Amino acid sequence: MNIYQKSFKLILAGNTNIAAMINAIIRATLQARNDTKNSDLTFRQVHIFHSEQSLQALTTSVGWQEALSNYKISSTSLVHHVTKIEDSNVDRFRDLVEQLRTIVNPLDNPQNYIDLTGGISSLKSILAVFGYVLDIENIYSLEIDFSKDPDTRKKQASLFYHELEKAEVSIKYSKFPPIREFDTFGKLNYTEVLRHRSNINDLVNCLTKLLPSGVDIEHLRESLLSGVNSRLIGEVTEETYSYRHSIFSSSAGVEEVANIILTIIKSADLENKTLGKKLDEVRDVFSQNPKYFVKTETLEYITRLITSVRNDIAHPCSENSYSKDIIAIQSRLSSQLAFAFLQFTTKTLSSFLDQNGQLVNVQILETPTDKNQTIFYFGFDGDFTGDYLKMAFEQSNEDEVRQRSHIVHEVIGELKKLIYKATKDHKSVLFAEGDNILFKAPYQASLLNDLQRIYKEKTGLTGTIGYGKTLPEVALAMRLAKAQGGGNIMGIALKN
Repeated sequence: MNIYQKSFKLILAGNTNIAAMINAIIRATLQARNDTKNSDLTFRQVHIFHSEQSLQALTTSVGWQEALSNYKISSTSLVHHVTKIEDSNVDRFRDLVEQLRTIVNPLDNPQNYIDLTGGISSLKSILAVFGYVLDIENIYSLEIDFSKDPDTRKKQASLFYHELEKAEVSIKYSKFPPIREFDTFGKLNYTEVLRHRSNINDLVNCLTKLLPSGVDIEHLRESLLSGVNSRLIGEVTEETYSYRHSIFSSSAGVEEVANIILTIIKSADLENKTLGKKLDEVRDVFSQNPKYFVKTETLEYITRLITSVRNDIAHPCSENSYSKDIIAIQSRLSSQLAFAFLQFTTKTLSSFLDQNGQLVNVQILETPTDKNQTIFYFGFDGDFTGDYLKMAFEQSNEDEVRQRSHIVHEVIGELKKLIYKATKDHKSVLFAEGDNILFKAPYQASLLNDLQRIYKEKTGLTGTIGYGKTLPEVALAMRLAKAQGGGNIMGIALKN
């Protein structure tokens, strides 16, 4: 087998009619030989997705290995998978898709063939969709013109390929039309638009939860989705109009978010203000409130680029501004920037809007002295613990997951004991679960430093601490401290 042959793989569904399944393998091999003009070519792997019944039928059947050998096909190239997709179980479906993903790696540029001759209909449908997603060109179905006489037909259905040829039964191997043509249909409205609609709904719903009840942001949802839809139409039709409309729609979505921010936080007058002016004011709001720890540099990069792209379309200043290729790039960029702006502002606002959607008035507390016996609520939260555990999940190692979970559990228990010892109060810890602790105590710098030090020694991770005189204050202090990055200690007070 040469290097070229090593990349050839065949995927098909199992069949309780063993002759039909083996005949499909043989005919696919003959087709590949014809396509490559190589009479010795064989598939390196033939992946068969069986039902339990088809696998059992194969193991108890005789003659099929000899039938393969007549065409120089080794039975050792067959790779058997068992699936119960007929159970309509989501986990089984995902397992099937994962198996297919490991078989077909688009980066390897293999020559994949899919045969849809036999098997249960649901499995054949999945294989067909899989072929479409990966743009697999070689999708075939074996069609045999059996006799109309029932007895003869029954006999022919049990014949292997060489026997069918000997009996001069008409055999046709039909190739499916270019599935790639569906991509044009998909781009126009359905496939990518539906994926983006789900993402847009999630983003808009997150923003809605932060705002006062009654605030209607349906126009935001429509603008973002219209921007995506117009861009995809432009990619198919190559019409400049669609790209331009996409940019204006995405910009309208950005402007809607800016209006919300300026109305709620600043009660600004928005009449007769351009998008650029509104985004300038949004930046000013956050830059003038450094206590909220908004990354103003990131915000400036995003907003200035949004304004630049939109203005270049609305007020073109050079011939290049009318270039179809440039406008296509600007269209995609505008859509992504709109999503980025919405994500950034939603995450930012979630840190310092109260339950009524109003900006809280925060005072950052100066570090108290240890002599100050004022009682504070303290919140401790391990940083990046989710990623710490996720790494173990990705290794698919139960022992590693169990060990890391045990480490976090043990260190939280150790920190609880340290707090009890420092406060001399066994009721001081109000909550201690996962990687979080909530406790009451006077400010003790040594205690807080020890909590962070021990957590890092045991887990390798930093811990963030926020504090305040009330539970709402400690909750907000934690969010703001987290916004600064890991390993911080911050206290806040809410001013009327």
